[in-house]
Amino acid sequence: MLPEMLEDPYVEVALQAPPSPDYIPGPEEPEQAPPSPDYVPAWTDSEVARILAISSQPASPLSPWSSPPRQIPFPPLPPILSPPSP
Repeated sequence: MLPEMLEDPYVEVALQAPPSPDYIPGPEEPEQAPPSPDYVPAWTDSEVARILAISSQPASPLSPWSSPPRQIPFPPLPPILSPPSP
């Protein structure tokens, strides 16, 4: 094996033997992280009002959002033909 490969911690872990099937983790090694709460509380009205009250700078006059969009040029439409007379 190349010496520079052993410097990579992922290679080092991959080369280790897997634990025995009889291995039981101790109490200091939890099997998984505690579950996250299913309910995430929404913002209160006072939090929304506080966030909306934060001032922001006006858009720059050079900003593309400060002026209406330009019209895209396209060739003129052909004249509408009148329906054939009976």
